[in-house]
Amino acid sequence: MKRKVISVLLSLGMISALVTGCSSSSGTETTTSTDTTTEAAADTEEAADTEEAAPAGETSATAGVIWYNFADTFIANARQCLNNVAAADGTIKITDADSQNDVATQDNNLNNFITQKPKYLVINNINNPAADTIAATCTENGIIPIFANTTSPSDEAFEANPDLWYVSSVSEQSGENMGNAIVEYFNTHDNWDRNGNGKVDFILLQGMQTFSDTINRSSYSLATIEAAGYELGTNIGGDDVTGVQGGDSINGVLCNFSRSEAQTNVEALIANYGDDIDCILADNDDEALGAIAALQAHGYFTDDSNYIPVVGVDATVAGCEAISNGTLLGTSLNNPVKLAKAVYKVMYLLENGEEVTTESLGMDGVTVEGHKVLIDYIPITADNVDEATYDINDTSF
Repeated sequence: MKRKVISVLLSLGMISALVTGCSSSSGTETTTSTDTTTEAAADTEEAADTEEAAPAGETSATAGVIWYNFADTFIANARQCLNNVAAADGTIKITDADSQNDVATQDNNLNNFITQKPKYLVINNINNPAADTIAATCTENGIIPIFANTTSPSDEAFEANPDLWYVSSVSEQSGENMGNAIVEYFNTHDNWDRNGNGKVDFILLQGMQTFSDTINRSSYSLATIEAAGYELGTNIGGDDVTGVQGGDSINGVLCNFSRSEAQTNVEALIANYGDDIDCILADNDDEALGAIAALQAHGYFTDDSNYIPVVGVDATVAGCEAISNGTLLGTSLNNPVKLAKAVYKVMYLLENGEEVTTESLGMDGVTVEGHKVLIDYIPITADNVDEATYDINDTSF
């Protein structure tokens, strides 16, 4: 039976090059912000290579961690913080693996860990259609699954797998923050309508199409703009929409959370639609920075007359620098330190026989609903960019 279930996972992985979470959250323990993208990129030279966090003392449990892509800025920071916390505490030994944004590689990593049988398996899943099967496979093999920063397994999966956990930011909030930043800009700038058609013509840069964060950041941002009384016009490079509801699946410009892909796509769109772009909504800061680089190459951002508002998500160091220099309008703090510490604290509490609750987790802006640990986003603009701070080397939890 175990072999059969794992073979199903492999089949699902090969037929669906589907999707995860960057991308796409701050509390009193945050102090200073650090990106580790360069170091993480070096780790992607070999698929499924594992890295171990050396524990400070004797460990009583092991955890396998599968990240979707070590090179992703947000993931690089979350990964480093989780390893730091585990090494300092010593209760749980971490071994992690890089799926390099490839479903087949993730399946290999998953099967390797199933064979190793760690007590916990944390998965930043990119094979969303297989989420429930992954949860069941872990349960059948006596492993406690924790889905982190990804689309949640179904309610049925939680009912069928009593030890299943989910830790992630509330993606609806990030979409609303994006929309609110654009609305605030339009409300205070009469020249926002660049082609004078009375409608919001926009570019929607998306992460991965079936990832819940992509769906929610796209739909909730546009729904927020419409709710403020602005009519949507052309979805440049994607399918036109109107009457958007939160949770709607919308086709924009797929960039896979990549700065280079966003820059290339926006470069192409500027050539034909440069005079029509009223704003750019990007699913993460890397995509937003790619868009800004493309706009700057075409002479934008020299003064208020050729400023195009761009919003992102994650509040990375580079994203916050762009806010400070006036090119990025806004972002949302998706705190990698909180994600890492919440994941570790769930395992720590379980390991010590304690109930996982909002109170026992003890983190500002983090709530527990059943077996779901939900992390709030913080909207970041020029007014509060100094608050977008975290320290991946802080090992307190």
